[in-house]
Amino acid sequence: MKKFLATILLLVMNAAFASYNDIYIADIQYDWIDKSLVEKEAIISEVKDIIFENPVEKQKDFKSQFKDRLKDKERLEHYLAASAGYKEYGDYNISAFYYKKMKNIYMYALQDKKDVTKAYYYDALGNLKYVDFIYGEYPDYPYYSIQYRISGTPVSAIYFVSKDCQYLFTPEGEFEGAWYKHNFYNQKSKIILKRTTY
Repeated sequence: MKKFLATILLLVMNAAFASYNDIYIADIQYDWIDKSLVEKEAIISEVKDIIFENPVEKQKDFKSQFKDRLKDKERLEHYLAASAGYKEYGDYNISAFYYKKMKNIYMYALQDKKDVTKAYYYDALGNLKYVDFIYGEYPDYPYYSIQYRISGTPVSAIYFVSKDCQYLFTPEGEFEGAWYKHNFYNQKSKIILKRTTY
């Protein structure tokens, strides 16, 4: 009996000291609103360490680096495909972004199927506005992305746990909130934003 109790005690202790990554980040079942503040801080810290292992800084010569993509040469085709709800078009994965009460898209994103490490965001006139750099085993989860304006200034960093759940940070590494499906929660589990593009 003593051996049995000692074994149970060891298992419980091992579980208590398991990595937060093993317990929380890799867990794609969303329970942010049920987690304690200590658990949330542990997740935020773990994700922050992954994304910001190296500082996110302004990139130099960004426009020259993407000079061939500053204007979408097939803007009309891509705009119409995105408006029609296509997820793929030719050599690209494609997605559309709408204002909540409008039927026309204000932005669309292209991702070259031959190079999925970047996504390019264009306005309705086909002008490049943002570039996402994608890190990890995309499209397998988890992975993260850092978005830059065309000026080379970082905008945000997002850690994708699953299709349903993402953690959003500022370029300086400050936690902004967690998306779960349509809802964006702050650290206190209060809904602060909703999205229609999920």
